[in-house]
Amino acid sequence: MDPITWQTYLPDFWAALAQTLYMIAIAGPCIIVAGLTIGTTLYLIAPQSISPRPALYYLLTTAVNVGRSIPFLILIVLLIPITRATVGTTLGPIAAIIPLVLGFTPFFSRLVESVLRELDQGRIEAARAMGVTRFQLIFRVLLPESFSGLLNAITIILVGTVEGTAVAGAVGAGGVGDFAIEFGYQRFYGELMFISVFAMVIIVQLIQISGDVWIRARRHKR
Repeated sequence: MDPITWQTYLPDFWAALAQTLYMIAIAGPCIIVAGLTIGTTLYLIAPQSISPRPALYYLLTTAVNVGRSIPFLILIVLLIPITRATVGTTLGPIAAIIPLVLGFTPFFSRLVESVLRELDQGRIEAARAMGVTRFQLIFRVLLPESFSGLLNAITIILVGTVEGTAVAGAVGAGGVGDFAIEFGYQRFYGELMFISVFAMVIIVQLIQISGDVWIRARRHKR
């Protein structure tokens, strides 16, 4: 029988890496869509904005601030009943999707609102003077004009989501974070810990580089 070495667990590492990529691929777009919706709404209904709704704004912004204030690890624990009721389990990558989305959407929403606030108000007022509808204002003026800033915000939130998968892995979600703890730390295989960290660094760098390239390409076209 062959002795057990750190190479023995490499198939488990590839499975864990696939779980991490799965969590990012599902949670990432959900966070982006939800964050764009909430962030744009916050911008539109803010006092002295396009469609001021002060009461609704303060209610929504309070909810966003509360969501941002809860540490992600604690949020995972708080959401256990909701996660179990929704997907039937609190373990595995599927169970991590709910806390990832609810945990990172508030932060991304605030980033979106900040990006929209930096737009040239002259263009917005000119578009409104032309009688554009609310739909046209959002999808033909606000989002296109802020696209580069939104790309940067998306890059930031996707990097944060990668870090979130590692935290979720520590409490049973699987993925590279769970693999690093179970095989690298608890079984004292430093090589596996290094491989896990290296994989996370590569994922983050790929996201960051892709975002930077896209932003530069967008700016050159303008």
